[in-house]
Amino acid sequence: MALLRTASIYLLLATAFAASAQSRVHWALVLPFQIQNDSTGANPQRMATEFYSGFKAAMDSVKYSGDPITLDIYDFDETLGRVISVQTDGLKFSQSPKEFMQSQEGQVLRYVIGPFRAEDSEALALHANPSTYVINPVSRDVSVSGLPQLIVCAPKRYLESESLGRLAAKDFSSSPNSRTVLFDLGDKNSQLQRRAFFKGFSQFGGDSNLVQIWDGRPNANLVERVGRDDLISTRFVLLDDKVLSAARILQGLRLRPASETEFWTVSNTVNSPSLDAFLLLRQPIVWVQTDRLEFASYDAVDEQIHRALGDSKSRWAWLGYDTALMLLVNEPGRYTGPRRSYDWGSEPQGGAYNKAVELYRYDPKVGVNSVPIPALP
Repeated sequence: MALLRTASIYLLLATAFAASAQSRVHWALVLPFQIQNDSTGANPQRMATEFYSGFKAAMDSVKYSGDPITLDIYDFDETLGRVISVQTDGLKFSQSPKEFMQSQEGQVLRYVIGPFRAEDSEALALHANPSTYVINPVSRDVSVSGLPQLIVCAPKRYLESESLGRLAAKDFSSSPNSRTVLFDLGDKNSQLQRRAFFKGFSQFGGDSNLVQIWDGRPNANLVERVGRDDLISTRFVLLDDKVLSAARILQGLRLRPASETEFWTVSNTVNSPSLDAFLLLRQPIVWVQTDRLEFASYDAVDEQIHRALGDSKSRWAWLGYDTALMLLVNEPGRYTGPRRSYDWGSEPQGGAYNKAVELYRYDPKVGVNSVPIPALP
């Protein structure tokens, strides 16, 4: 079954990425620039303009051997859910997603990149013909069910917690005398993160009943409870990026032997300037993120974005660059871009989604290393 599922994913994306086998093709950027509000003095949405700048920088700089690409730019009105095009006479023309897709039938439209919101990309994909694919580049809440023309670049929400759950089950199977402590912060997000962690833990054969749930709220006497030296090797898992809870936990970990302690969390916690670096780095850390740790070393790309935008640190410009590069390289299986990786999955009778996140482990003795995400049994 796994082989058949993989084959269907490759077939879907190989079809989507066969953009170079015909004559001149069109790519449409449909983003919420808000140019329809120019008469009121409103500025174009920065997120859209920066994404476009990065996207265009990639297209201008990469040597592409396929047929020529015409990049068409459209505005998107998020309030009305309509595509806005500017005519040669300056008049603005508004179309529903269905009307827009029907108007493209006379040309070879390969990709529609955008809009940003999940429901807007889904609406366009619903009316896409079999040779056109809608690419949502940023939303983590897109459903590809029943939408075979939809491709989602950002990993699903809570996939980080699910991946940590898999790794925790794997590590527990190797060290059955260890334990996993999962902190509950008492809100809905914490509940959803915990559910995803248990899903990954169970998928890899772990018994979720063996995971201990501790109150992770800052007023829950965290320092004393975490700091008890019970001589049990423990992975302490904080799936939320609440800095105050993380600070209390780290204060407690200071009282434990570092050799018997691991702190597992998400990238926002590791990167927070509000946490004491000494307390954070005294024990091993395992964390997960959607961006590749190595992307900050791509100086050449940074310079290209800087020339195009004047702001080389723009996250949206980087995502635009990465999305364009992914489409230009045409790798239907797995592709590693400068900013993020792409490992494609799909749903039956549905579209494709990215299931790649990045796991890292820091050890005070050896530094930071990438950790493979355990494959499902």
